[in-house]
Amino acid sequence: MSQAIKIASFNLKHDSPFARKNTWFYRRELISELIRQSNAAIIGVQELIPSMREDIMARLSGRYSIRGFGRNKRMGDEQSAILLKNDDVKVSFDKVFWLSKHPEKLGSRAYYAVFPRICTVCEAYVEELGTKVRVYNTHFDHICGMARVLSVRIILQYMHELNQTEKLPTVLMGDLNAKPNSKPIRILAENLHDYDDLRLTSIWENFTQAEIFNTYHGFKGKRKGDPIDYIFFSEEFELEDAYIDQTSFDGRYPSDHYPLVATLRLKK
Repeated sequence: MSQAIKIASFNLKHDSPFARKNTWFYRRELISELIRQSNAAIIGVQELIPSMREDIMARLSGRYSIRGFGRNKRMGDEQSAILLKNDDVKVSFDKVFWLSKHPEKLGSRAYYAVFPRICTVCEAYVEELGTKVRVYNTHFDHICGMARVLSVRIILQYMHELNQTEKLPTVLMGDLNAKPNSKPIRILAENLHDYDDLRLTSIWENFTQAEIFNTYHGFKGKRKGDPIDYIFFSEEFELEDAYIDQTSFDGRYPSDHYPLVATLRLKK
């Protein structure tokens, strides 16, 4: 048993009126192939809508299952869902909560947020680790800094409360729409909170400054700027490997974000 797990965070990009050659119709095969190639046991995806979910599940031929639902009060619209590789991972619990002052209220949003925002959490037994892990996947507001700070505080509160039931190795990932020196990221990366049971580390700490670039590239494959996608892990883990997946297919990119991939090993 290797006691290591490969995970990924990937904003899939839902269609906009200006998508043209980058519409989902032209990208769904590329997305599905990239997921297969990653061979990740757990993948957090953002901007997934129901029709995209159906397409991906049909193309993965039972290799992965998926947990989570949409952010509006009817549980439709965008999902921050979690894909789990069926041969490697067995889910025992999953939940969606809203990043608002009323996180159990369907469709609720932070006061200044443009849209409702959600976080999906799964608990799953991982064969390679020989234990359960708890994984959070989310997508923060793209406009309001106060909403992003509130989102961090809500997630930390849920992490703490679930730890009181059972403390598990934990991963938080997603498109946080914030740069590394911003307040919400510093709260997470520097553990600027009052929860003694929570100590998170960003995978970016293991990159040199020259290796770090923007995970959003707008389908252009650019590298300039700071990342907005993140993977954090709890103190039970150590980072074995991490990279930004810059794969393209004949010059075409599966999404306007690069996937972020990490291999985490349980500490002995």
